[in-house]
Amino acid sequence: MASDSIKDFIATSLWGRKLGAEELRRVLSDSSELLVDGGQTVCHRGVRAEYWYGVADGLLKVSNVTRGGRPTSLIGIPTGGWFGEGSVLKSEIRPYDVVALRESRLALVPSSTFHWLMDTSLAFNRFLIEQLNARLAQFVIRLEHFRSSAPEKHVAHCLAELFNAELYPGTASKLQISQEEIAYLAGVSRQLANRTLHRLEEAKVLQASYGSIRILDIEALRAFASLPDE
Repeated sequence: MASDSIKDFIATSLWGRKLGAEELRRVLSDSSELLVDGGQTVCHRGVRAEYWYGVADGLLKVSNVTRGGRPTSLIGIPTGGWFGEGSVLKSEIRPYDVVALRESRLALVPSSTFHWLMDTSLAFNRFLIEQLNARLAQFVIRLEHFRSSAPEKHVAHCLAELFNAELYPGTASKLQISQEEIAYLAGVSRQLANRTLHRLEEAKVLQASYGSIRILDIEALRAFASLPDE
């Protein structure tokens, strides 16, 4: 069963606001809540998708393992993000792991409810198409960026990704994230993440504090991530 705060999170989400009263009532009745600790795996690779997840509070990492056994970070999902729709849509085995980088509170919409919404709500289908398009664009841009850019640009790119208004409308200018978490998401060492953050701070792009980052100029951050390598 979902708490009142989780129900409010669902009802005020981009897609929840578009549902009719009866549609929303069923979703809130069917949904549940999950509290996970930092380091805990939320979704296991190789397990059939049973829920669509929303991050009411926290930070998660979607990751995979290469054929050589090396873990690879795919994307980070901050507060306000919804994920896993592709696997639920196709009723397939999840091809990735999702791990909480810190204590996180999640909303869980059962796959049966997700498919019911697809069958009954035009507004939900429109949202879902926009979500899938935004997610596809995110992966294409990330793949090209990580192929051709220096590691320090990965740090800036991963931070900028968390401010994607289409996918993560809940991200505020001050992001609760540590240097260690940034390094995990960018796939770089903590030392390199630290150097890059200092460089961005000197350029007045962001302000780094213990356990948080305040973005002062999001466009400058995106521009730094896209600069040609020196």
